[in-house]
Amino acid sequence: MQAFQHRTWAAACLMSLAASGWAATASLERTAKSGKPATTTSATPGTAATPAPIGPQPAADAATVAAARLLEQATFGPTTADIAKLKTMGQAAWLAQQFALPASPVPETTELNVLRSGWYKNMAGGQDQLRQRMIFALSQIFVVSADKNPYANEMRPWLATLSTHAFGNFEDLLREMSLNPSMGKYLDLGNSVAPSPNENYAREVMQLFTIGPVMLNQDGSVQTDRNGDPVPSYDQARIADISRALSGWTYTGANATGKNWENFTGPLQPRDKLHDKSAKTLLRGVSVPAGQTTRQDFDAVMDNLFDHPNLPPFIATRLIRAFTTSNPSPAYIERVATVFAGGASARGDLKATLTAILTDPEARQESATRGKLKDPILHSLSLIRALDGTVLNPNNLFWEYFLLGQKLLNAPSVFNFYSPMTRLPGTTDKFGPEFQLYAPAQAVARANFLYQFIAGNAGSMVSLDIAPFVNAAGDATALLNLVDAKLLQGRMSAAARAAIAASVAATADKKQRAITALYLTAITAEFAVQQ
Repeated sequence: MQAFQHRTWAAACLMSLAASGWAATASLERTAKSGKPATTTSATPGTAATPAPIGPQPAADAATVAAARLLEQATFGPTTADIAKLKTMGQAAWLAQQFALPASPVPETTELNVLRSGWYKNMAGGQDQLRQRMIFALSQIFVVSADKNPYANEMRPWLATLSTHAFGNFEDLLREMSLNPSMGKYLDLGNSVAPSPNENYAREVMQLFTIGPVMLNQDGSVQTDRNGDPVPSYDQARIADISRALSGWTYTGANATGKNWENFTGPLQPRDKLHDKSAKTLLRGVSVPAGQTTRQDFDAVMDNLFDHPNLPPFIATRLIRAFTTSNPSPAYIERVATVFAGGASARGDLKATLTAILTDPEARQESATRGKLKDPILHSLSLIRALDGTVLNPNNLFWEYFLLGQKLLNAPSVFNFYSPMTRLPGTTDKFGPEFQLYAPAQAVARANFLYQFIAGNAGSMVSLDIAPFVNAAGDATALLNLVDAKLLQGRMSAAARAAIAASVAATADKKQRAITALYLTAITAEFAVQQ
């Protein structure tokens, strides 16, 4: 099978319902009628209502589909208005406008929930959708978590840095993030001093933020030795030397020569008397002479990482997986890595890199073998945006996101909510990072979560107007066509259409018909998978 076994595994516990017009139709109908969550209990075979004849499906408009696909990749979900705007402007002009838009403000607050809610609202409704999607992607590379930094003032500098440098140069992002007080606390670079500096940041800045653990070719393929084993990009000795080169940084504060307690009002400050001044050897044998200052050694490490040949393919692969596909071809990775490495602009140009990712032929061609599973935040926000919803007060939603494995600001480890190395279930050669949050029980829980929005049970948190769907529900064909147009831009498969039609036919109540059609479409693999 191809990478998008997403269609046969992604919704295993809900989309496998399609054997005879959804074998679990009765269970799902009970959900729609009662407002109770879905369960894994299937209906008794033969109990599903006989579906009324459904009229033909209108042909999808190619320009609308193309616009929607770009918006799926570059925003938190296409809206009818954004699709029309993109079709009018064209891809290049739309991207240029997005790059030029001012950033949505990062909330100034002492309350973590206010910061979390503000970021979530920016994702859901900010005009700078491309920047918000880039912030989200970078936040899962340069991870900081409120599990260790539990106050808003300890998290806000990190989020602000991601926003500031989202379309800037990677070197500036790396340097500022390395001295960011949020990161300084999370990975212990703040007050890491000689003679025994903390090694956490030295390890993770290589493993996760810049070059990865093994040597790569420009196309992302792994370099191997004569025994066929991956060639490591660093070893423990390099971690130790880089930790010594990065020693001597403290928080801003009154003590101008020694340590200061945690302070998140400014970047980390150098303290030469706390710095290891011995000679060090960095990556690829680069020597740092003895006697250098804290700042000089820091600059040497930053230059060493930024100039490393792994950086372009490593970051290219991570960003491609965040925006377009979990399994890019080597050629796709190489094209993007070449742009990152310099191309027609400066090395590390994130704006040029993101443009290359989104405009690459591989990204623009729809294929059943490419794409990515939406994570819980992307899946739910794409539904809210497709239905022109408004996020009112999302605070109580974050418990539900926690249960789904993705509470915003609270990544469980420096590896993020899900490992970028997670394989697609049932394969050994395909990646599917988001599937780490989509085990069968989580698929059911996610379906229940989406149902709450559609049924109006989360009205104090998210406002959705399903009246147009209720008004159309007297005619099953009209209802399915409207749902298909709004959520899938006419791409609903014949199998899904027949299965959903069978379920819609089980009730004459127009509101329940609308809820059922929207709910079942939202949990199809066709909506859950970004292609």
